[in-house]
Amino acid sequence: MRAFTLLEMLMVVILIGVASAIVVPPLGRALDRAAVGEAAERYAALHETARQLAIARGRHARVELDSTRREAVIELRRTATAWDTIEVRPLGRAMLSASRTMVTFSPLGIGFGASNTSIVFSSGVAAETVTVSRTGRLRRS
Repeated sequence: MRAFTLLEMLMVVILIGVASAIVVPPLGRALDRAAVGEAAERYAALHETARQLAIARGRHARVELDSTRREAVIELRRTATAWDTIEVRPLGRAMLSASRTMVTFSPLGIGFGASNTSIVFSSGVAAETVTVSRTGRLRRS
């Protein structure tokens, strides 16, 4: 019967360790970039959904961010002081911080109360900023 020697098994373990030390850091950075991109895409989709909802229903709609729960809430105005929650969506595992947590759209689809709002999504070493203009348009950088 042929068996492996201790030296052969030790060499295999060392080679696996060296290979994983080379592969794991870039893989971690790629996963961070993917998480940040996913969160920015999800927010952009919710932002556009709220805008289109305001236009379609002819009422004010808003997107509110909750950075501790990492989610966004779309709400539609029912009365002057009451809002109905339409949708609550998670934004993924990326952390987020925003200069303002709420963007409101008029029935014409024009944003207000969000002049130059910056939302920063980050995970590990990756980060992406989404900026909301005065009119409610998004710019990603």
